Amino acid sequence: MKLSIVIPMKSPERSKSRLAKVLSRNQRKKLTLGLFEKNLNFFRQRYPQYNLLVVTESKRIQEIAESHGAEVLLEEQKLAGLNAAVTLAAEYNERRGVETQLVIPGDIKTLDFDEIECLLSHRVVAPSVVVCPSYDGGTNAMMTTPPNIVPFSFGPDSCQIHLLSAFDEGLHTTRLFLENLSFDVDRPEDLDRAEIWPEKMSA
Repeated sequence: MKLSIVIPMKSPERSKSRLAKVLSRNQRKKLTLGLFEKNLNFFRQRYPQYNLLVVTESKRIQEIAESHGAEVLLEEQKLAGLNAAVTLAAEYNERRGVETQLVIPGDIKTLDFDEIECLLSHRVVAPSVVVCPSYDGGTNAMMTTPPNIVPFSFGPDSCQIHLLSAFDEGLHTTRLFLENLSFDVDRPEDLDRAEIWPEKMSA
């Protein structure tokens, strides 16, 4: 089954706005790029057999992605948002015959091989959706077969929205909670949990 792993990434200059009260712009940029590169390395080392597609508006992100052997899909419309980026990837993947798309944000703190293996084991040939919730009710991974089988609604409470959309379409639907995958770094309280200390980051 042909699979594409999609990492949507906005420009690092605009990233992590919810951390602006505790991190400078340079610190937020450094955090974003560090997590992104770490996760690119994970997928390139652990899953070289799968297509790795980064969707971005940023030339800097493009350079980093390509240096790690990832394919890049550049967004022509800047500031379009996460759902537009993921939809663009799904349409692109459908056109080239990809059967399954796995979307994972670039800012997951810890990608765990056993968890990703568990997630991939839930792939089914029938039209299906697998949603992995974030700890606050968002969506931190979404696997769709075929890629654009449901609309994308990433954001607050998106796990429930995605599941309901799949149920309404009569799809094979799975909610899969994975501890490490549930945790990204978006809010000030996440920094403590991730053991990322602002005072140790260069300004």
